[in-house]
Amino acid sequence: MNKQKIGFFIAAALATAAAAAAEPQAESAAAEPAELPLIVVTGSSIPTTPDAVAVPVETLTAAQLEASGVDSNALEILRKEIPAFQGRSNAGTSNANNNNQNTAGGSQVQLRNLPTLVLVNGRRVATSGIGAVNGKNFVDVNQIPAAAIDHVEVLTDGASSIYGSDAVGGVVNFILKSDYRGLATGARAAGGADYGEWSAFATGGTPVGGGHITATLNYSHTDPLFQSDRSFSSPLYGKTSNLPGTVNGASDILSAGISSPSAKNPTGVNATAPSLAALVANGTYMPTTPAQVAAGFDISPYQTMLLKQDLASFTSSFDLPIADHNRLTLFGDAMASQDRSWTKWAPVAATGNIVPVDAPYNPLTTAFPGVTFSYLPDPHDFYDTVTATRITAGLRGEITHDWTWESALVYSESDLEQQQTNLIYKPNLALAIAGGLNAAGQPVVGGPFSDVHTGYSLTGPLALQPALDPFATAAGLVPGSLANLYGTEVIRAVSQLESWDGKLVGRLGKLPAGEVGLALGATVRRELLSGHTDPNGRVTDPVTGAFGVNSQNWIGGTFADPFSAHRTISGAFVEVRVPLASEAWSIPLLRAFDLTAAERSEHYSDAGNSNVPKVGFRWQPFDQQLTLRGNYSKSFLAPNLYSEYGPTDTRQVGGAVIPNAFPGQGLPPEPFNGEDGNNPNLKPATSISRTVGFVLKPEFVRNLSLTADYSNIDLRGFQAGLGFNNILQSINAQGSASPYFANLAIGSFPGQAGASNPFGTPGTLLTYLKGGLANAANLYVIDRFQNNAELIEKSWTVGAFYSIATAHAGTFELGTTGSVFDSFTFLDLPLPGHTFIQYAGNATNAGVFGGTLPKWHFYTTLEWSSNDLHLEVANSYLSAVTDTGANGVSPPLPVSRYSAFDLRAAYDWGKLTMAMGVNNVTNRMPPLAPRTFSDNNADIATYSPIGRLLYATVTVKL
Repeated sequence: MNKQKIGFFIAAALATAAAAAAEPQAESAAAEPAELPLIVVTGSSIPTTPDAVAVPVETLTAAQLEASGVDSNALEILRKEIPAFQGRSNAGTSNANNNNQNTAGGSQVQLRNLPTLVLVNGRRVATSGIGAVNGKNFVDVNQIPAAAIDHVEVLTDGASSIYGSDAVGGVVNFILKSDYRGLATGARAAGGADYGEWSAFATGGTPVGGGHITATLNYSHTDPLFQSDRSFSSPLYGKTSNLPGTVNGASDILSAGISSPSAKNPTGVNATAPSLAALVANGTYMPTTPAQVAAGFDISPYQTMLLKQDLASFTSSFDLPIADHNRLTLFGDAMASQDRSWTKWAPVAATGNIVPVDAPYNPLTTAFPGVTFSYLPDPHDFYDTVTATRITAGLRGEITHDWTWESALVYSESDLEQQQTNLIYKPNLALAIAGGLNAAGQPVVGGPFSDVHTGYSLTGPLALQPALDPFATAAGLVPGSLANLYGTEVIRAVSQLESWDGKLVGRLGKLPAGEVGLALGATVRRELLSGHTDPNGRVTDPVTGAFGVNSQNWIGGTFADPFSAHRTISGAFVEVRVPLASEAWSIPLLRAFDLTAAERSEHYSDAGNSNVPKVGFRWQPFDQQLTLRGNYSKSFLAPNLYSEYGPTDTRQVGGAVIPNAFPGQGLPPEPFNGEDGNNPNLKPATSISRTVGFVLKPEFVRNLSLTADYSNIDLRGFQAGLGFNNILQSINAQGSASPYFANLAIGSFPGQAGASNPFGTPGTLLTYLKGGLANAANLYVIDRFQNNAELIEKSWTVGAFYSIATAHAGTFELGTTGSVFDSFTFLDLPLPGHTFIQYAGNATNAGVFGGTLPKWHFYTTLEWSSNDLHLEVANSYLSAVTDTGANGVSPPLPVSRYSAFDLRAAYDWGKLTMAMGVNNVTNRMPPLAPRTFSDNNADIATYSPIGRLLYATVTVKL
């Protein structure tokens, strides 16, 4: 960490404090300070006072959430206000034009780009259903509307000993509104260039006996943002050569002004050209290269950059005593939401088509191979509908004054329906091209009509329609020839969570330094994941199980066989807090010292057993002005069900992989066939987490607080794929001696009929790939999950807060929170030639933990309030990074630092509160990082592409 910068922040805070010391302080009532209540803090089950927390927890209140100026998505709020939420795994609405982080419109949060557990009111939530079709394994925080959140507790320390798997990087605990009295309703509208969003909510609550019921209704909408709407992503060239009018692997293209060879040449039975060379000679086609074709096509009008989303939700919480004196209380919460999202990709292309001789639009006297068909007016659209429900019901009570108990049941479910439109139904494509029928449906050589299947099924009745011209651009197509050719794939997936937990919390006795706290707990939960595509999206034949026979019929779609798996996890934990020193003792350097320890044991029905400990301390050497704290813990990360038991998923791997695997070889973007395989032998990954930090509240500067916590996490055995890059490089370098030689074949996937591997000699794979796009399209590569990766993280989470309350000029508050990365290194495979990739300070897509990871990321606010008026200015600052490309070793390209300012003003008329603000006042756009973020030329998740956004909110209390 840069000592000069640390010194600057400390000096600035102290200078502000010194200047304020001369300001007259507002008089306060001369009353004894109230005794702080005991609370349960995320990361511990033993209640303690807020100032005696031994773990690093950041809390965002509802007022802070509102003041952020962000309302559309919980991920965006957290990412803005807590800079530790950064890295590619924080994926949400910006994941709109690639499958790199497939969330089906959902939003994933990860502290420091590490696996993070998400809780609601301290209990788990079902993961997204997209995980059942090889999507991300995550809890969709988009189902939790900002209007329903009372506060958010963020634990920046590993907590598997308390909560179990997933809590490697930390915990995010969303606390819903409760004990609300009355009715409040509000709305927000915001707009910027080519973008808008709005939301409305109503919250009501009432006391019931000695308890309460609170409920919130919310609806929010965000507009899509297109690549063509922003100058940094438009025009966007060089992304694809699979365009209409190209043949021979995009080595030839229709000449300007020609929409089809039929416009210049006789076709079908009347064709006279003997070869493609003749069509080049007469000016129908002109020679080109795939790179030249891609360089001339602007893809930005065809793709969205931010999703369109509409979220409707209902949340409620209740706490109802059913016996006097807290002896028995019924509590719980309920959530129901439906999130509809839409995004658009570039139109689907069918490559490598062979047009038979005498087909009505064939300009050659022989069969015409290597023809690309695509229809640009029909983009590839995704419509995702996620319906999520969750209900918690439990009982808690008092056994004695010192002992309490609690037990609860949770049922949580996330249902996904995805519709991918404008996919090409493969069985009809060849039929549509072939023609061979007259208008009456009778066979005629060269006939201009075709019989195709209806209902997108081979059993559907045949329909007569005009034959398809696969050579034509959109202007040259015959109306009606696209009927029954473009269809919609439907994918459905379900994730369910059922759990029971119980715990007993109390005091073992009193030591001279204070009470000894103890918590004992047990839990049982069942996780289920299932999903399927429609019959045309299956990998294997539904009847015979054969690969590629009556299956994978949606060109451009998602392929997955039906999948369903479940597991049961049972566990128990114990936690103890022991005060070893007290302020009542006059021992030097030991005003207060608490020791905490926890141990958790879990049994997975599929992945075995795990035992993880945690020990920590809280130490005040002198007085309450300085508190030191530290924790050592072990955590574990169980493999997800799909990684273990999911069916293989075949797909077209993006064209950027091959040139990145063989840099400097002049290879153009070349898609190939990939398969992601499961591994039932996966084991949990393990991690060791060490944190140490301090809280400084100096008495000579009232209302000043400084915090800093250092984190060092070592994650080993992380479940990751081998990586297509690594497989290709290894086989080219070692031939048959490569440990991955059996993962590659031509003709079909390894082990399937027609598959062979001719790359036993080093260097032959590269030679083969230099033969053209057709060769790359004939490659079939299998990548499987393994416990092979290691990550080492070293970072700081820092914060400062200072408040000045004056007699006549109002109250001033200055606060900042920041994330500072010393190092974030990742090793994908422990093999010769593989070294740790450094993410800190870089933007890269190499390995699993890609994205942008600035070494310095701060969010700073300056607030002023007087009576009912509140003004705020905020700044987001991210230090410069280096664009190192998809493979992490490209020549460095500097990416500039980023700084954006927000303004907000609010006024409270009692029952009416209004606010207006501007986010990103200077309209700062994301800095360019075109090598790593080739899809948009910039990281639109870390740096918002919205630009200047004006908003207004109104809240009425009835």
